[in-house]
Amino acid sequence: MVTGVIIVDPEDAPGPNQRSRLLNRTAIVNFEVISVTSEFDLFQELAKLVNFWNPDIVVGYEIEMLSWGYLLQRGTVLGIHVQNQLSRIPGAFPDRHGGIPEDIIEGGYMVEKNSDITIGGRIVLNLWRILRVEIALQSYTFENMVFHILHRRVSTFPFEKLTRWWKSNHDRWQVVEHYVSRVRGNMELMEQLDVIGRTSELARLFGIQFYEVFTRGSQYRVESMMLRLAKPKNFIAVSPSVVQRSRMKAPEWLPLILEPESKFYTDPVLVLDFQSLYPSMIIAYNYCYSTCLGRTQLLGKNEPFEFGCTQLLIPPAVVRKLVKQDLVNISPAGAVFVKPEVRTGIIPQMLSEILNTRIMVKQSMKEYEGDTTLRRVFESRQLGLKLIANVTYGYTSANFSGRMPCVELGDSVVSKGRETLERAIHLIEERSEWKARVVYGDTDSVFVLLPGRSREEAFKIGDEIALTVTQANPQPVKLKFEKVYQPCILQTKKRYVGYKYESVNQKEPVYEAKGIETVRRDGCPAVVKLLERSLRVLFESCDVSKVKVYVQRQFTKILQNRNSLQDFIFAKEFRGREGYKPGACVPALEISKSQSRIDRRSEPRIGERVPYIVVYGSPGVPLIRLVVPANQLLIDTSLRLNAHYYITRAIIPALQRCLGLLGVDVLSWYQSLPRACAPPTSAVPSEDSNPRKATISQYFGSSVCLLCDDPILTNGLCAACGSSRQTSAFSLSAMQRLREKDYTELISLCQSCTGNARIERDCISMDCPVLYRRVKAFQNLQLVSKWRDALSLL
Repeated sequence: MVTGVIIVDPEDAPGPNQRSRLLNRTAIVNFEVISVTSEFDLFQELAKLVNFWNPDIVVGYEIEMLSWGYLLQRGTVLGIHVQNQLSRIPGAFPDRHGGIPEDIIEGGYMVEKNSDITIGGRIVLNLWRILRVEIALQSYTFENMVFHILHRRVSTFPFEKLTRWWKSNHDRWQVVEHYVSRVRGNMELMEQLDVIGRTSELARLFGIQFYEVFTRGSQYRVESMMLRLAKPKNFIAVSPSVVQRSRMKAPEWLPLILEPESKFYTDPVLVLDFQSLYPSMIIAYNYCYSTCLGRTQLLGKNEPFEFGCTQLLIPPAVVRKLVKQDLVNISPAGAVFVKPEVRTGIIPQMLSEILNTRIMVKQSMKEYEGDTTLRRVFESRQLGLKLIANVTYGYTSANFSGRMPCVELGDSVVSKGRETLERAIHLIEERSEWKARVVYGDTDSVFVLLPGRSREEAFKIGDEIALTVTQANPQPVKLKFEKVYQPCILQTKKRYVGYKYESVNQKEPVYEAKGIETVRRDGCPAVVKLLERSLRVLFESCDVSKVKVYVQRQFTKILQNRNSLQDFIFAKEFRGREGYKPGACVPALEISKSQSRIDRRSEPRIGERVPYIVVYGSPGVPLIRLVVPANQLLIDTSLRLNAHYYITRAIIPALQRCLGLLGVDVLSWYQSLPRACAPPTSAVPSEDSNPRKATISQYFGSSVCLLCDDPILTNGLCAACGSSRQTSAFSLSAMQRLREKDYTELISLCQSCTGNARIERDCISMDCPVLYRRVKAFQNLQLVSKWRDALSLL
């Protein structure tokens, strides 16, 4: 946690009297302040502080262009070996750039090529990249992560504002508190997600180093555990070269993925899933490198034959003896494996121990429910065991970049899983008393339709199906009855949505979607909200007319600009400039170029999601020219949200993919709407800029009455409202008070969030919905002048 703040103030010497004057003048309290007179002394004090506390882990939210990365780059400019000063290893970075490679130093700035920052003897964590794996969001800014993980709002301010505050003696404390709150927020985020504790448990479980949990892939973890079991049995892992991997045969088997019967189902649909299908296949049939005898057509040869990336030699006499005694399993892929009575494979043994250990850990979690610390440890262990079991098959079949791929082993697992699923489907459909029909199957799961059955009957039949299929397979293969969908929509492969019931006593269903736009991040929030609400209306009423009324109402609101701007922000992942082809027209790339021209340090990092919106433009302008950063629409009042694009290119296609299965044409719903012109928002100045006339809406104002939306004559009022002067005056005064009240309440909300009553419109957090409401309220407040003019003429 933060215990001290180092401040550079050339006017103050580091003596105690001068330091006390600094504190009194800047109102910085509750912190131990160290005052220095130059940047060089600042780095010296920082090095003393780090070496005094001697931390094992150094953390920053974004350490490439801010935080520690900025300090290292600034030290390079000043000729200071910051990494050497912070390192536990003297002279770890002897070059003149302090460990920063020469090819990424340009003009005094380090241009990050997605390389890690290293400090000798310390672990450096880039927190936002860790959180990016933990939680799936559209934005990974500090403010958004604090809201979704810690459930509170924090403010953010532009660098220009922070600079003005720092130069002002009365406001300098605000800068200190701003950055201290961020440091504390980093610690709270890590504590809430138990990043250190869970990573330590995973490292202990996998037998790898702490930092390798973040940087190494699943193959490294599997191999670490596998080799610990192989060593006592005197097995040595094969280490094939790239040439050997390229010469290996290509895989011949794919998982079974049936084409679903795409439609809207009102009858119960059972969802049954094989529990850990591929690990179960490996254990049940003893599939392993150490138990494989090769392909059937190659057995019996008295010379080495091809096996995976290498060669295998099995004496014909040994093969004949095993076959005669029925001690082999032949997979559907044509590979032969010995049974456990001959030899238990390394991988089956490893997976058996993993699954059994996970069961024991989950039982221990129930016994120690009151101990939060111990429960976290158990949760981390069972999660690590689950992850390692699920990726073991991938280790055997990674034929392109794998450490030790074996096509015979990988094909055997896939083919046996496919055969098991096919047998289950055949067994379900041949039992006449169930009257069931499989409408979809995917790798390890089946969707079973029960026409004309009630939900209570569906749960009873689901339990019977799960028990029957489980008994028809060897241990530990188990079919688990998971849930009932009623109603539901099967759109296409891996895309479905429905109301979920997990028990017969459940009264209220749970909305669940897989693969469709409501759970994807390549669209905007408006698509997610509108599609999910439309599906809920359809599932609850089974009436398409109600869905039509709702959708048309939302289209009207979008055309009239009555929705929040935040709902129309796209956020696409930035792959770095080198990750795109020359001349690529990608919004994230174009915005990153424009931002870097203004500030080189504001270029998005590789993997960061770049927010943008689509605005109206001149006819014939390419779509890429209509893409602007999300905050520009709040600043530039000449821009207007491209409602037609969002409706026709984003919302309608998503709705059509679901509602089209019912024979609905969503586009016709939109085309049948009256085109009511929205009032030009660009005629109103924004908070931070002056209006400029750039579009036709700037020159032609609204032609409807301010009170009743009828055609106007003069002064903003129609003939009827202009004749009723007392009623109109009262209505205009009420509208004025309402707008002023809305804006005042939003300002009070922002002041309570920032903790400063003098701050009104300084916070620029694009992830906070209050920002967009505040800007719109400010624009509405400017219309008060119009109303006052009309009121004075009554």
